[in-house]
Amino acid sequence: FNMAATNKDRPLTLDDLPPLPEPDHATLRVEQRRGVAVVFGVISLCIGVTHGVLIPCGGSLGLAAWWACAALVQAAALLALCCFAVLYYGDPGVVRRSESACFPLPPAVEARVRAGENATALNNIIEGRDTFCVRCLVWRRADDGPPHHHCRTCNRCVRQFDHHCGVFGRCIAGGRSSGNKPAFVCIILMGYVGVLTTLASVLAALTTAYSLGTAAAAVGGAIAGAWLVSCVVVVAARAWRLAAGRAASRLQRQQHRRRALRGQGIADALEMGWTAHAASGQREPLSPGAVGPGEASPCPRRPSRGRGCRLCSAREQVFASLFRFPLR
Repeated sequence: FNMAATNKDRPLTLDDLPPLPEPDHATLRVEQRRGVAVVFGVISLCIGVTHGVLIPCGGSLGLAAWWACAALVQAAALLALCCFAVLYYGDPGVVRRSESACFPLPPAVEARVRAGENATALNNIIEGRDTFCVRCLVWRRADDGPPHHHCRTCNRCVRQFDHHCGVFGRCIAGGRSSGNKPAFVCIILMGYVGVLTTLASVLAALTTAYSLGTAAAAVGGAIAGAWLVSCVVVVAARAWRLAAGRAASRLQRQQHRRRALRGQGIADALEMGWTAHAASGQREPLSPGAVGPGEASPCPRRPSRGRGCRLCSAREQVFASLFRFPLR
């Protein structure tokens, strides 16, 4: 891409624009593999456990209940796979480059494109209700349905953006009949349906195992008990992580609040002292030999005074350590 040698009077076309930014392929690959593992793992677990407890105990549960549990978990798995395909291969609502989406270019962006420079150094340009993305070089029209957002992982502007899913590696966007958000909501609901159906089968198998006492029922009960214990362990571990994370966040917020209050108190005290010090017109050297006779080294705040001002130096050091920027 080099527009430096092009005719400046010729109107720009889509071929003259720089290529779109590359997505974060490494992060996307990790997220996509995680999504495949989660979806197929949950489907395999639900179908395997449901049939594992239904086959040994099916005779005592009744034919209608047996078929209801088996059909429900298989239908949920099939629908989840369809939603999974929509999530991976469907369009969430990416703003594609076109003549109407890219042009007219804002003057600042057009000047950089003609000079062969990158426009990402600029901020997004707002004109009325529309916004021009300087990374994708497209207009995000308000009439297309806000909110628009540029995903940092996918490096694309998406209409009706909701969030970027770290499990499936896809942007989740759209409304009731557009984008991939309906498929995302559906696959989550199917996960709950599958888990609840498996839980119902497990409870029925445990009841049958105790009532019959046969070897087949015992096998089904053992499978059901193992699944139930594993679910309890997973839920307890998840709850523990959530509780620990919230406690850590609360402690961190309290520490930041105390630190901010302490820093604000020091800053206020120094500000009051600086005001009184500036009004007094006096200068106290840091050490007896800090400022020699005839030296004119300026104070950080008042060049008319010498550099050995103890209060000025202390104030500078405190502000630099608390707020991570020098006081100039």
